[in-house]
Amino acid sequence: MAGYPPPYPPPPGSPYGASQPPGPPDWRNQQRVLREQAKAMRYQARLQRDAYRAQYRGMRRGSIVGPLLLIAIGVLFLLIQTGRLPYTEFWDWYGRWWPLLLIGVGTIVLLEWILDQVFHHDDRPYVRRGIGGGVIALLILLGIAGVTLNGVHDGARGFFLHNFSLNQDDLDQFLGDKHESDQTVLQPLPAGGSFEVDNPHGDVTISGTSDDNQIHVVLHKEVYSRSDSDAANKAQQLSPNLTTNGSNVQLRLPSLEGARADLTITVPANAPQTVVANHGDVHVSAIKAPVTVTANHGDVEISAITGKVTTHIHNSGSSFSIHSTTGEVSLQGRGGDVTFSEINGPINMQGDFFGSTHLEHIRGAVRFHTSRTDFQLARLDGEIDISPDQELSADEALGPVILNTRDRNITLERIAGDVSVINRNGTVNLTSAPPLGNVTVENRNGSVHLTLPEQASFNVHAETTDGSLSNDFNLPVLDTSHVNSMSGSAGQGGPSIKITTSQGDIALKKASIAPLPPPPPPPPPLTDVPPSARRAIKDAQQAAKDAARRAKKAADDAKDSVH
Repeated sequence: MAGYPPPYPPPPGSPYGASQPPGPPDWRNQQRVLREQAKAMRYQARLQRDAYRAQYRGMRRGSIVGPLLLIAIGVLFLLIQTGRLPYTEFWDWYGRWWPLLLIGVGTIVLLEWILDQVFHHDDRPYVRRGIGGGVIALLILLGIAGVTLNGVHDGARGFFLHNFSLNQDDLDQFLGDKHESDQTVLQPLPAGGSFEVDNPHGDVTISGTSDDNQIHVVLHKEVYSRSDSDAANKAQQLSPNLTTNGSNVQLRLPSLEGARADLTITVPANAPQTVVANHGDVHVSAIKAPVTVTANHGDVEISAITGKVTTHIHNSGSSFSIHSTTGEVSLQGRGGDVTFSEINGPINMQGDFFGSTHLEHIRGAVRFHTSRTDFQLARLDGEIDISPDQELSADEALGPVILNTRDRNITLERIAGDVSVINRNGTVNLTSAPPLGNVTVENRNGSVHLTLPEQASFNVHAETTDGSLSNDFNLPVLDTSHVNSMSGSAGQGGPSIKITTSQGDIALKKASIAPLPPPPPPPPPLTDVPPSARRAIKDAQQAAKDAARRAKKAADDAKDSVH
């Protein structure tokens, strides 16, 4: 420090000022010296901070979570890109099980901490591990993606629908008080004409009960506003626009904020109907012509239609039900609960339906296709129930029956004709009714139980990996260390039965199984019945269904008690 000048001018007589005459202090020199000292102190602080950082980095090591996560993501995308892993199945799985990612990361970090504690020496500084901000950000993005995919998979019926649902009527109430009014419109329908409805906000109810060849429209308007004058103005604007284009009559309503109009319409029964509803439910009944419905945010209920029915729904929380129709039925899009009953024509369903699916008494062919399940059959005398989770059951169906699905427990009772089932991660229980057809079951990670008529003749080959195999037909079973197989013929031979599975048992049983009865004649369409008698006919049909269901349950209970 002897080589540095003192911070202040030395007093007279000091070693620094012996050769200088006394005089007034130099304040500029003092300020310059102070600035240089402050600069030197800041430089020393930076050097010390950099040294601490280098020492801290030297005592830390990166976790292997980041490299493992990147490798796993790369492998998954490579499998998807090469077609080894279907991307729809992967995203469906990830949306359901994404919390396992956080569990795996936490497990790896915990194991690293335990290893550091075990192999730490007292004479060495403790080394910490860090995941890194980039990896944490990636985990947050993957978590958000998992929550989003789970909401899409469940159709927003669980977490999103019940906790974060936004009802348009509730939103409208924030705009003011509710004002209601009614309006009636009458429009002639040209001979052989059709009718179209486009309602952006409100329910639509159409019935083919008009007997004067005119269209009767009743509007119930609901307007939310802070002032009566504004409500009256909106109600005036919310009037239907009826136009005639050739033989086609079109009814359109404007889209107004905070306003809706529920339509109740009666039309001639022979007029084809086209309905477009953006926010609102749709009800169509008693039409002897084709019906086309598009519902973006609302439920759809259709009954007593003798023409082709085509429906598009686009909301995973909306339900669809159709009853007592004689034509072809087509349903496409995304929806929730789906119900078909007393359908005399073929059914074609395509899309994703996140609720419960129920089919009953379908006299035409059935085609049910989603991203998870492909189900086809020739006729359904009984019922089909498909839950949104794992259970799938069908009884009294006529083949060929083709079922390709995954992650389900399958129960097929009294299936006549050819049957083909492909499944994984679930059990398969199949009862074949005479006449016996070819049966093929390919399962993974689940047992297979096949019940055949006791006097049936067939050729069989069954094989299971890491499972047992049994049969009631005295067929020889070949046991090995991991694979058990059975091949042979019962009776005079005949239809081919092939069963394969892994991590599950195979059981081939015999029982007394009655053939399917011939289908009953279709009930008369309700459109040909006077309105006063329709309720009685519906009640009688429902009573007959209940009686048949009770009889079937009693027969099943008797069968279980015998076994």
